[in-house]
Amino acid sequence: MSTVPVKVKHNGQVYEVELNTLAQGRAFKEAIALQTQVPPERQKVMIKGGLLKFMVLGTAGDLPQAPSKPIQFMEDMQDDELARASNQKVGLINLGQTCYLNSTLQLLRCIPELNKALDAYSGNINASDGDASLTAALRDLFREMDKTSKPFPPLLFLTVLRKVAPQFAEMAQGGGGYAQQDAEEVYVRILNALGNYLPSVNGQERFVPENLTGRMTIKRSCAEADQEPETQSTDPFLALQCNISSSTNDMIAGILDTLTQRIEKHSEQLGRTAVYTEQSRIARLPIYLSVHFVRFYWRRDINKKTKIMRKVKFPMELDASVFASDELKSRVSPLSQKIKLVAKEREERAKVRRRVKALGHSQAAPSDSQDDKQETTQQGAAISDDEERSLRQKEREDLASSIDPDLKLDAGCNPSGLYDLAAIVTHKGAAADAGHYMSWVRKENDSRDEFDTMPSEEWYQFNDDKVSVVNTEKITTLYGGGEDSVAYILLYRARSLQ
Repeated sequence: MSTVPVKVKHNGQVYEVELNTLAQGRAFKEAIALQTQVPPERQKVMIKGGLLKFMVLGTAGDLPQAPSKPIQFMEDMQDDELARASNQKVGLINLGQTCYLNSTLQLLRCIPELNKALDAYSGNINASDGDASLTAALRDLFREMDKTSKPFPPLLFLTVLRKVAPQFAEMAQGGGGYAQQDAEEVYVRILNALGNYLPSVNGQERFVPENLTGRMTIKRSCAEADQEPETQSTDPFLALQCNISSSTNDMIAGILDTLTQRIEKHSEQLGRTAVYTEQSRIARLPIYLSVHFVRFYWRRDINKKTKIMRKVKFPMELDASVFASDELKSRVSPLSQKIKLVAKEREERAKVRRRVKALGHSQAAPSDSQDDKQETTQQGAAISDDEERSLRQKEREDLASSIDPDLKLDAGCNPSGLYDLAAIVTHKGAAADAGHYMSWVRKENDSRDEFDTMPSEEWYQFNDDKVSVVNTEKITTLYGGGEDSVAYILLYRARSLQ
């Protein structure tokens, strides 16, 4: 007789298996696999006692699949392959007092929508119009940076910039090469060029007016001329200005002071120059909101440009509705409040998940201490991953339904007024026409937890060709108050409805 009935035990259950004494051991393992669902490669068969009893160790399930593509080691990759595989951030080589440009380019490069729009741009770098040429040069620069893992010299872009805008080709007094320039001035110049030629990805509008430009409603009135009607106008803006006075301690206060000004102009009613109050409020908020700290000003007494060193705090999270008109404030408020509520509820659920994970259970388990038991009871049991995904989908649908209908039609606007800080350009040094510019860009959130959608706490520091990683604590040192790096341009990104 060539087959013998044997008993096999797996996970506490006993199976009847026929052992073919003439076949190889592999056949026996395959017979076991039919009963236990444990693949032969995962089986470890043990004989117990004098009787022919077997115990099988292993986990049921399919074997891991082989890679669909051959494994390629980083040492064997070309530079462009290495850049794509490692997602390494590339620094820009200083070509002689060009830190103002390098820092600004890194800030612009952190806008994924801009990169996408540039990649689709078909303009020619040799175009007769300077702005079209500058737009194409920026596209080509970002493409070249995507292909390398080494610091890159932005020579071609700089050449086009100096041709299109000769002020950036000024030489330093007394010789010694090109003069240091202002990062905010080159930022505005590049945006103006893009605003004229770069289409939006969705084709409805040009990219900069859609995604980086806000609108300001300006009301002017004169207390001296009570019969003169109040005037109102609407103007676009690329950045909010934060004026810094001797009493300015934080960015929000500095912007609010800037939005209310007293100016002198001719009054038709009075027939002379009079003092007018000019109050500005935001009527449209873009997805990307820029803030310019006005740290450089012209001192007439010494006939020289001077830097304001005062410490001014800025928020990591910004609710820009404080700068909005009453109408816009009423439109963004429902969504803003709901986003804040959802964020709070998600954080409470995340606390429970973290606690359950720490305890090593899929459900909130009893704890050894009475305090832990009470805390677990108050927080409730952790929900499953599928339940969390379903709940988040419902939250996203609720948030989408809370968007004001008019704002929903305005592509590129921020319908909630809520922002997270995305990038900073800083200036180091006491002199306004010298010093050193750097940029700081928030890292993408690469958390392995699919439910962790909070902005990353790590930042890239771009110091020309040198790139390093710092944490948020370092960013708080950029408030100012000394000659070290101080915030000059801030870029805020609209809060995502994830």
